[in-house]
Amino acid sequence: MVNWRRKKSMGAVCTNPKSMGEQVEEENGRANSSPDENKNVPGDLRYSDNGNDIPLIPDDNDEEEMENDAIAARETVQKEIEDHRRRAAYTKSVFHHAQTDRDTVNSTRSLYDSDVIYLQQHGRVYVGDYYMPIDEEELDRLRIIHQIYLQIFDNQLTTVPLKSPTRILDIGTGAGDWAMGMGDLWPSAEIIGTDIAKVQPTAVPFNVFFEIDDAEEEGGWTWPANEFDLVHLRNMAGAFSDWDHIYSEAFIHLKPGGWIEIMDFDDHAAFLTFFDKDSPMPALLHALGEAARIAGRPRGIAHLQPEKLKNLGFVDVEVKEFGIPMGPWPDDKTQKTIGRLWLVSMLSALEASTLRLLTQALGWEEEEVRRICVSSGEEMRRVSLDVERARGLKTVARVLVGRKPGWEVDADADANGDADGDGESVVTETRTINGDGNIKLNGE
Repeated sequence: MVNWRRKKSMGAVCTNPKSMGEQVEEENGRANSSPDENKNVPGDLRYSDNGNDIPLIPDDNDEEEMENDAIAARETVQKEIEDHRRRAAYTKSVFHHAQTDRDTVNSTRSLYDSDVIYLQQHGRVYVGDYYMPIDEEELDRLRIIHQIYLQIFDNQLTTVPLKSPTRILDIGTGAGDWAMGMGDLWPSAEIIGTDIAKVQPTAVPFNVFFEIDDAEEEGGWTWPANEFDLVHLRNMAGAFSDWDHIYSEAFIHLKPGGWIEIMDFDDHAAFLTFFDKDSPMPALLHALGEAARIAGRPRGIAHLQPEKLKNLGFVDVEVKEFGIPMGPWPDDKTQKTIGRLWLVSMLSALEASTLRLLTQALGWEEEEVRRICVSSGEEMRRVSLDVERARGLKTVARVLVGRKPGWEVDADADANGDADGDGESVVTETRTINGDGNIKLNGE
């Protein structure tokens, strides 16, 4: 069987911006060279390439354990990547051709890689006007975060009930770890991961496809209506200017009974109680929020309000919360490891999330941003590693889910795959909800 590929597919994926259509541009003109590949090696989670930066992992006992945990996490990620590549008979390059005219005509309005402008600014690589970098350093951080999420979600990739889904959409797929995991979990389903940049692996499960696509493109998504069993988004705070548009399009393109799941975190109010009011951390987070507002893509968790989904007609809307400890203060060994890794990832995120926003939206100088990131990072590390002071310090991950009205959810549906392989559907057509909202029983 030929695996179909949408038009304007991503083709072979590469993280070297020089190969991305030769379109790397400097902030003040065109660049003729790519970033130094020896600086941002996988796992090198540092504040920046600046020689004055403070190493992310200090040297005493707790911090050595943090480093060991980070190394172990990177080894886990690398092993997963190698496992995917070893399954050569069952993997493919993400470049494939459409199998039928319908697949081509109804495909999403994805961008060719040549349409995407990759920018080299402040020693990082960006795409379009998105505020977060998309270089290997950031992708490595996202891979570690994926491992953390697996731990806090009890090794589940989703919190919604699924059984034998046929199509799943992952918006803002990033490094592609979640999409590849779902591809392994549901081998009979097609998993589509979209992003504005071409940075995903080329050796992936045979049923996983990556595409360049902008979910906020004018005119709406061009997939057929009632197409997906699950639309998934995570870590997208500050990515969109109009979340109502995203949710409306998801509602249209979900199957009756299909789910949307959005996960983000922003716990500044509780988080900041652990820091002195006159310390640099509150000032940095305030500036970040203001810069995002000026840029037209506010951060925070306003998009996780249940009413956002309910007003569009979603049912079974629910917000779930998961605590992520920061630092080694938990007594539980697993939670302690999670806390160390989360601290590592958040220290790296300070500069990644602020450099572009603060320089462009607020007019800060690059070195000014780096200085406050370093001082904030020192304080975050000091507070987090003080086990008594940091006890209770955590980030709250919020997961918003909702279901498109349609069929009744099977009580035996599973979020983690069809273990018995019986192939039964997640929905049972015992009743349907018509467009007028009336329930119609089967056979009527």
